Amino acid sequence: MKKSLSTLFVLLGLFVCTVVPSSAAEAAPVVTGVVFNNPRGTAKEQNAVKTHIISAIDQTPSGRPIRVALYVLNDQGYTDALKRAFARGVQVRVVLDSNSGNKPPAQDLIETLGTNMTKTSWVRVCSPGLACVSNAPASVNPIQHNKFFTFSRIGDAGVAEDVVIQASANQTTVNINRYWNNAYTVVGNTALYTAYANYFTDLANMKRTNDYHVQGAANDEKYYFFPRASGDPVLDFLNNVTCTGNSSVGSASHKTVIRVAASLFDRTAIADKLIALADADCWVEVVYADSPLTNRMKGDARLKLYHLQNSDGYQVHSKYLAIEGNYAGHPDTKWVFTGSHNLDKSSLRDNDEAIIRVSSNATHDAYRENFLLMRSYSVPSS
Repeated sequence: MKKSLSTLFVLLGLFVCTVVPSSAAEAAPVVTGVVFNNPRGTAKEQNAVKTHIISAIDQTPSGRPIRVALYVLNDQGYTDALKRAFARGVQVRVVLDSNSGNKPPAQDLIETLGTNMTKTSWVRVCSPGLACVSNAPASVNPIQHNKFFTFSRIGDAGVAEDVVIQASANQTTVNINRYWNNAYTVVGNTALYTAYANYFTDLANMKRTNDYHVQGAANDEKYYFFPRASGDPVLDFLNNVTCTGNSSVGSASHKTVIRVAASLFDRTAIADKLIALADADCWVEVVYADSPLTNRMKGDARLKLYHLQNSDGYQVHSKYLAIEGNYAGHPDTKWVFTGSHNLDKSSLRDNDEAIIRVSSNATHDAYRENFLLMRSYSVPSS
């Protein structure tokens, strides 16, 4: 695998993108923006996502709630941070998929917080073999696949209120030192915070349904929660793309560029839409770990596939879509869709999942640079 050294030297230093002035960033314990890990980097770079989240937990003041929804909790560092928060009076509430229930760090947290939801702190574990909100039967292996944290306040009053951290990483060692991940943080968006808090409540109450069709606009962000019984929001995102009409962004000829980072990718309709967009003169790139659809997508000069699942265990685990160009009739704009949601059928129909939509040039450009870094470690497959 050949790499551009000049590109790598620039990109290896990029792990945090914020969208606030530097003076505010210095004062705030957490700011709106994205953090990436680099599993091939230094220990600090590998742990960037974990360090970011634990720092937020450690700076949450007494009396304030932290809500945590996780698929796998098998990292004692997260458990210890949540126990420290509990010890100083933070209200710690955690929802775990049943796959976490027998992990020692999860068991440790359950022993500390208990499971009594009438108290201010507790752990709720989904029923064995089932998700928490999804009503899909055990025969299809539904999971509570979310990876998000909410904080009513981090640090001093008025600095970082109503915070949501939406991550792609599971709380395991391999997600630090082998998997590429990201965490997007939103500060001060009360509408988004409230939506995530309500979703968390439904997860904790196991409000099961085949169609948890909850989505909405929240200032500069939009949220999408799953499972869905019909339709496909990701396909809807792509249906909003127009390949031409730009004057300043996109490809060298100002055609819209679509970049997809996918751990799992088996939704045929999305593959076919990417093919159609490439045929319509968009530029499409996909970095993926596992997909049965690569042969279907090969053969178009404007659709490039890159396999990032190396024999030594390194692979893409992020799940995001980055669009620069003409979206929903708005040319020369930049968008990111990120969360826990893979491009597989289970994430759409069977699992508890979340996506955030972000409209931000700085955020998009950070994801683009992260994409290019992952691509440099990938094997072209088209």
